[in-house]
Amino acid sequence: MARRVSSADDGFNPIGRRHRGKVSSTSARTATTTTAKRAEKEEENEQQYQMSQKRVLITGSTKGLGYELANQFLQEGDRVCVTSRSEANVNDVVLELRARYGMENVCGIACDVCDHEQVSELSRYCVENFGGIDFWINNAGTNGYEYNDIIDQDPSTIEEVVKTNALGTLLCCREAMRTMAAQKDENIIGYHIFNMEGAGSDGMETRKYAAYGFTKAGLSQLTKTLNKEMSSNEKMKDKMIKVHTVSPGMVFTDLISSGRYAFGKQGRMFVNALAEPADVAASGVVRKIKTELGNSRGKKSLAIKLLTPDVAVVKLFNRFVKQIGKDRYYPEEDDECEDVRTECIVPGESVQSTIVPEAQMKLDDDVHEEIKEVEVSKEEVQENLSR
Repeated sequence: MARRVSSADDGFNPIGRRHRGKVSSTSARTATTTTAKRAEKEEENEQQYQMSQKRVLITGSTKGLGYELANQFLQEGDRVCVTSRSEANVNDVVLELRARYGMENVCGIACDVCDHEQVSELSRYCVENFGGIDFWINNAGTNGYEYNDIIDQDPSTIEEVVKTNALGTLLCCREAMRTMAAQKDENIIGYHIFNMEGAGSDGMETRKYAAYGFTKAGLSQLTKTLNKEMSSNEKMKDKMIKVHTVSPGMVFTDLISSGRYAFGKQGRMFVNALAEPADVAASGVVRKIKTELGNSRGKKSLAIKLLTPDVAVVKLFNRFVKQIGKDRYYPEEDDECEDVRTECIVPGESVQSTIVPEAQMKLDDDVHEEIKEVEVSKEEVQENLSR
């Protein structure tokens, strides 16, 4: 580190100019050695982090984005505990993933995240199988698969959405914090809880799925509050536990597909333009989690975002000007959409990202590195397009 020079050193000029005297070779060598050792230590920590196997618990992980997140972490060499409310779905996914990644790397148990006893059992089960939990990802969520103004919505749907998305996240955060605080094994980047954001997290209106937007709007505030509580709580402040938010952008799963008639042609055009398949989004999420935690050494709360305004503009330009991605997920014209298949993505068919290589090359280096960041509203996109 550079040495601060004082006036007694005769190397400091009151008007701000330094004397150009020679620095002793001993001091220079010492500074160089210290810097080199620090760089070597940082590289060693990063390599240790990148190579260490993580124990990952993902709620809502038997289908959609949660399933693809489980698959991606396993591909990275991590161990994953899958869960959902359906015992049959959990058993099927565990068998499938164990066949691909090994018996010792996959476990699973059914759990309703709205039930605190089941959430506690989920945590105990994961610890029994893996010895602990490094990452807890709160992915379980629903929009009730219903798109209606709230006055026309079934009260039972509203209750399901709020309980799953809000109460479920609160109970899971509580249990994750308690479990991680009790863990004794060394972990150079600590333990981490990730809350999955969605439409409404930015405070924008979410017509026809008000309850869903309402539950997502509070996640950023909750994450800040929990981090503050842990830093102030005598029992928790010395624990390396951080809570983060993850915004995966628009992901094409059955949650979105169920609303293909709700917003007409324009809505389907935006989905075809902006949405990514679940496996593509999952790959981006896992990469960003590991990269950003490695860079921060796990010492700060992160807001991981995958869709930037810049990338959204490129996607929309590709769709509306170059006609790339038209009818990618389902037909945009009303008369054609009525015959669309109910599956989100037809098995065996590959849906490609609409960011083409030529478009990526036109982005500056920073945007290219952040090719999948923050969820954007239509208003932001339109504003960028009009410039």
